[in-house]
Amino acid sequence: MIDRTAFQTFDSFAEADQADRLERWLMTPEDRLNLLEKLRSYQYPDGKTALGLQRLLTTAEFPRS
Repeated sequence: MIDRTAFQTFDSFAEADQADRLERWLMTPEDRLNLLEKLRSYQYPDGKTALGLQRLLTTAEFPRS
């Protein structure tokens, strides 16, 4: 059975973004740090992080006017 009280629906993406921002503003700094740690643990479940920063560089050629 799905608990439908745990979900919210919005009429637009802008409205959903505003609700996300408000939710983050209402969080304490400790709550934000705990959320960040939870997201990090999903990416690195063994506790080890990547050895270095991964970078992606994309260039685009534009015609000269």
